[in-house]
Amino acid sequence: MAIFSQEIYKVVTIGLNALELSQASGKTPRNPVSEAHYLSAWVTKSLKQQSFDRSVVKTLMMWQQQGRSMGKNAQLKLNFECLAETFSGVVNAEGEEKHITHTTLQGFYAALEHDDWLITKEFEVNRKVTHFTDGQASLVVCSNQLQNAFDEQGELVKPLSLYVRGNIQPFIDLAFASGLLLFKVTDYKSKVKYHGEFVIYPANNGEHLPELPTRNL
Repeated sequence: MAIFSQEIYKVVTIGLNALELSQASGKTPRNPVSEAHYLSAWVTKSLKQQSFDRSVVKTLMMWQQQGRSMGKNAQLKLNFECLAETFSGVVNAEGEEKHITHTTLQGFYAALEHDDWLITKEFEVNRKVTHFTDGQASLVVCSNQLQNAFDEQGELVKPLSLYVRGNIQPFIDLAFASGLLLFKVTDYKSKVKYHGEFVIYPANNGEHLPELPTRNL
């Protein structure tokens, strides 16, 4: 089976290119309604023809349903563009995924601390725990999981949970600026009371759609 993140990047890139070609040929007008109709039909066609690996079928079906029920309000083009920009932001000049290392994570910690986040990574999170922060934005990482997530060369080789309490969008943006994509497990309830849970994966190869950073237009 193909890697989900690589395959979904291929999906949105091909979809946007197909839309652009259709518009350039005059077949699809450049307006939100026509673009939504085109991409919705393109997703349905891709499913029927099994154009992509089965790892992305559930996501394509979700987009198909959104396109049918919401029309232009599904914002498929915008979603495709944001995903394409997000994935392109975590690969190197050759289009290869960047490895996540201890250095990557340390840079992320430094950016968070600069924005007055409290970072706790000295304790195990192996059961439901309470972490008091007096209202300060908080990141908790299980010490045992952190130790086992990296190999001897300092490269992330296992998924790592980040327990988060605070303004999530700036957290996502700082992670992205540090070369990390975040994959949401829960907004609020997790092993750490009042903290949501997000996961970072080796080489940012998550198993579903990542959280999207703020778009710079």
